[in-house]
Amino acid sequence: MFFKKLANGKYRYYEKFYDESEEKWKQASVTLTSKTRQAQGHAKLLLDKKIKTKLLENSEKFQQKQVNLDITLKEVYEEYQLFRKQELKDSSFVKQRDILDNIFREIFDTALHSISSNFFQKYFINSNCSLTYKRLQKTLINTFYKYALKVGYTDFNPIDNVELPKQRKSFEEVDKHRTKFFSKEEMNLFKLSFGNTQSEVRMNYMIEFMYYTGLRIGEVLALMWENVDMQNRTINIKYNIDHHSTSLTDFKLTTPKTVTSYRLISINTKCIEILDKMKQLNLKIEPKNTNFIFLNTAGNLILPDALNRYLKKVGKKADIENKNYHDFSSHMLRHSHISLLTELGIPIKVIMERVGHKDEKTTIQIYTHVTEKMKDVVDDKLKNFEI
Repeated sequence: MFFKKLANGKYRYYEKFYDESEEKWKQASVTLTSKTRQAQGHAKLLLDKKIKTKLLENSEKFQQKQVNLDITLKEVYEEYQLFRKQELKDSSFVKQRDILDNIFREIFDTALHSISSNFFQKYFINSNCSLTYKRLQKTLINTFYKYALKVGYTDFNPIDNVELPKQRKSFEEVDKHRTKFFSKEEMNLFKLSFGNTQSEVRMNYMIEFMYYTGLRIGEVLALMWENVDMQNRTINIKYNIDHHSTSLTDFKLTTPKTVTSYRLISINTKCIEILDKMKQLNLKIEPKNTNFIFLNTAGNLILPDALNRYLKKVGKKADIENKNYHDFSSHMLRHSHISLLTELGIPIKVIMERVGHKDEKTTIQIYTHVTEKMKDVVDDKLKNFEI
C-alpha cells in the first residue's frame, strides 16, 4: 500500500491487486484526512474490503458470462415469450410468435452468442417475402434481442448490422396499388357475378356491408345485434374478433386494432336491408351464438379465408378491366369504401374518423389515387365543353 497527499490536504491510499477473472492488475483507492499510523491501518482495512468486494463481483460476472456462453436461443426465446404474452393481446402474441418461430426454427439449439449478423443477412437475401413483411420480421427480431441485451443474456445485437434493400417499385406494383379498390361502377359489375348458394348469399351480404361501412374483417365478424341501432341507423364498433389465437367457433372477442378504431358510424338504407336479411337467414339455422350477425350456414362465423377465396372466384368470373382477381381480398372492400367516400367529396379527416385510421398515410394514398382519377374525369368532361 502507498499514499500521496492531495492538493486539498487529504491523503489518497492505493493498493494494487490482480483480477484473475480478467487476467490483469488493477488498483483500488480510498481517501482519508490524515497519514497517521492509525489512519493507515484504517485505510488498509477499507482497501482490503473494497478489493474483496470487487473481486467477488467480477468473479460472479465472469461465471455468469460463462453460463451465457452456453445458453441457447431457444432458452432465452421461451422466457421472452412468457414476457411478451403479458404485454400483447392474444391475437397479436400468436401472430408475432408464429413469425419468429419460422425465422428461429433452424437455430433454436444454437448458442445465442454465436449467432451472427451474417445468418440474418442471408436469411433476408434468400427470402421471397415482400419488403414490407421483411421489415416486420426485422423489427420483431430486434425486439427479441433488445430483451436479451437488457436482461444480460448477450452483449451483441446481430440485427443492428443487417441491411434490407430499398423499395424498388415496378410499374406493375404501382398500378396494382393504385387499383386496389372498386369504383362504384366496378362494384356493380362485381355484384353481377355473385353466386346464389345459401353460403354464397350470406357472403354476398357481408361483402356489400363491408363495402358500405369500411369495416375491417375482424370488426364485421365481431359485430353483434346489441351494437346495432336500427332506429338511428348507427353501428357501434367496439370489438374485433380474435381468429389467430383461437378458433372462430369460440367467438372470442378482443379490443379493436387502435384507440381510433372505437367509433360510432352511420349506416345507409342498404345496410339496414342487409341486416334484416341476415336476421331472417339466421332464423333458418341453429346459430352457435345468437348474438352475432354474419354467420355461415353451420351457425359459426364466416371464415375470412373462405370469404377471400370467394372474392377471387367472383372476381375471376366478373373479369373487370384492369383488375387482377388474384389480388382480391376483404381488405379491398375497406379501400373501396374510402374510394366511395372520396368520390362523394367527404373531407379526409372525416373519412379517417369513419374508418378508424390512426395514421393518415393509408387514407391519403387511396384518397390521392381516387382524386387523380376524378381529375381525369373532369378533364374528359371539359375537353369538348362549350357555351
